[in-house]
Amino acid sequence: MSKTAQVVISLATRALDAPFTYAIPQNVQPNVGDAVIVELGNQTVLGFVVDLNDSRQDDKEEDRPGKVAQLKPLLARIPGPYFTAQSYELAVWIARYYAAPLSESLKLFLPTGLTTRLKKALSNYVSTGEAKMPARRPRKTTAFTAELNDVHRKPERLTAGQSDALTVIIKHEVPNNGHHNIIQDPSTTLGNAEDKHFSRIEVEKSPRKPIILDGVTGSGKTEVYLQAIEAVRQAGKTAILLVPEISLTPQTVGRIQSRFGDDVAVLHSGLSDGERYTQWENARTGKCGVVVGARSALFAPLPSLGLVIIDEEHDTSYKQNNSPRYHAREVATKLCELNNAQLVLGSATPSMEVLHAAETGAYKLVRLPERVNAQPLPAVTLVDLKREFADGNKSMFSRKLLKALRQVQNRGEKAILLLNRRGFANFLLCRECGYVPGCEACSVSLTYHAPQNHLRCHQCNCIQPVPAKCPKCTSPYLRQFGGGVQRVEQEFREHFPGWSLVRMDADTTSAKGAHAALLEEFANNSTGVLLGTQMVAKGHDFPEVTLVGVINADVTLNLPDFRANERGYQLLEQVAGRAGRAGLTGEAIIQTYSPENPACRAVEAHDSDILLSGERMMRKAFGYPPYAVLCNVIISGNAEPKVKKFSERLTEALRASKELRSMQAILMGPAPCALSKKARLFRYHVMIKAGTEASLGPAVQTALKRLSKTSDIKVAVDVNPADTF
Repeated sequence: MSKTAQVVISLATRALDAPFTYAIPQNVQPNVGDAVIVELGNQTVLGFVVDLNDSRQDDKEEDRPGKVAQLKPLLARIPGPYFTAQSYELAVWIARYYAAPLSESLKLFLPTGLTTRLKKALSNYVSTGEAKMPARRPRKTTAFTAELNDVHRKPERLTAGQSDALTVIIKHEVPNNGHHNIIQDPSTTLGNAEDKHFSRIEVEKSPRKPIILDGVTGSGKTEVYLQAIEAVRQAGKTAILLVPEISLTPQTVGRIQSRFGDDVAVLHSGLSDGERYTQWENARTGKCGVVVGARSALFAPLPSLGLVIIDEEHDTSYKQNNSPRYHAREVATKLCELNNAQLVLGSATPSMEVLHAAETGAYKLVRLPERVNAQPLPAVTLVDLKREFADGNKSMFSRKLLKALRQVQNRGEKAILLLNRRGFANFLLCRECGYVPGCEACSVSLTYHAPQNHLRCHQCNCIQPVPAKCPKCTSPYLRQFGGGVQRVEQEFREHFPGWSLVRMDADTTSAKGAHAALLEEFANNSTGVLLGTQMVAKGHDFPEVTLVGVINADVTLNLPDFRANERGYQLLEQVAGRAGRAGLTGEAIIQTYSPENPACRAVEAHDSDILLSGERMMRKAFGYPPYAVLCNVIISGNAEPKVKKFSERLTEALRASKELRSMQAILMGPAPCALSKKARLFRYHVMIKAGTEASLGPAVQTALKRLSKTSDIKVAVDVNPADTF
């Protein structure tokens, strides 16, 4: 009897969608989860052991793919384990469901620092014949990590308890400690269950339905999370808490760390490779039992997983935009299923997908309908910009918003202003010939940025100087159209000279640690305004904010995507909820050219059904999620005729698919994408719709394998896309 190893080759290609079998020589004895060096064809490559088998020499030759003696041997072992058998099972599911290369799915479980070190070990083997991992560099501390580490931490570690059940009883009372620091820990005391302001979450041992925590802004969802994590840790289990963007939610991270101290590992993109690897190791070895982070923290190697919480589950950042294009909510559901763990999805504006799951009984819905201390939600006023313009107001600020800002300034309070558009002007336009400067690499107009006095593409980030004259007709009359946050800042300073304003957008937050620094600056100001794009709407809790102003709601609502109204409502409701959270009366003023839009009216009334009733009818009629599964296959290349031709061939292969026919799938296209050119690549797409139980990924994968394509054609398969651009 000889032993063989099943090895996933670490090459990103759909052709290698299954493990290869290698013989195990006497001098290499791997375990599942180890990295190994093997030969594939004439290449020496890295692989990962996912299974070990015994091969009997007396088997009939027709019962096995080849004699063990003919198998290539493992060349070297790099001891792990770097993942578990269960991790591999989840990786296989991800690869299959999202039509992604298996090796890319498996790499999700490996921190960047480890991947880099394994590549260096492979390079060392090729040059010296010895597979030696490079020594680790001393750990550095980033500004963001240092800031969190300075927070007061609980000195004692939680001990494991006996009960596997989880009961969380939360009283809606979060005291305001009066501090301006953005990292706070208002620990809530549990009260008696008869109080009408209690919310209760009971988690059954088995089966465990995912729980939707639908709580209005300021209802104390974070405290629910903290209590749930504590209960799980006392039961000897571990927990993962996902937040949309960790750099924008330092308050949440700070509260977790101040409650659980050294039991917390934090994983986010602001860490160096070495820091990420250290945090990953702390989770793997059991040094930390709680992992907090953005989307990728879902793959932390925690043993005995008992709880996964996804905060602000509706947020689009939970969808990965490169292969494998997974959604954290869908993967978390499978992860909890494999671990018999509890999944909690929290949001003040739950996605239609999870609400539909609650309606069908697949998820359990728990509501927190009131704010802590019964503080009222902010009053919302819609301002019709058409009337403002008709009355001669050409400013970006309506008269009502200007008056409200002056009142905030006089009271010494704070305000938040939202405009989900970067730059000073959306585009330049020649008033004589109508020419609009566009990006040569992408099919979009260039945005004017005032401080730098340049034009920038917000797709590929290329920069061009502002032309002195129209490149088409040489006219000097190039006018700025469509205001961005830079123009809002300029107008604000004209109206309120000397009043503090902090601007947060992609331009001001590009430096490391800039997010935290800007939030800290705003928090420490006694009065002032926070102006920015959608990042100002995410999870901030500033007690002095009494006014929220939305400069132009239509920027978000008027997008060519079936989710535009839902996303617009979520953003507007979330940002409105930043006002009046700590005893002070809050107000939100939303400026729009479409006050009759259901999304705007739903925010005005704080009633999502005003929007969702119509959205449900529309999506059922047209076959969109949550009433269907959607797959967007994007084909791109530098020669449009080739892209179009391959798109047509792929569509024919998909129409011929028996799997898709059995699902009664509907195909649309091929057609140019809404963003038909990006980074010098022409883009076409094919859309596939099918019933909610359909698994489109494998069918698309099979069709792609039947087609030969050249290296200059790229195919991206996006199952359940965040948008259809």
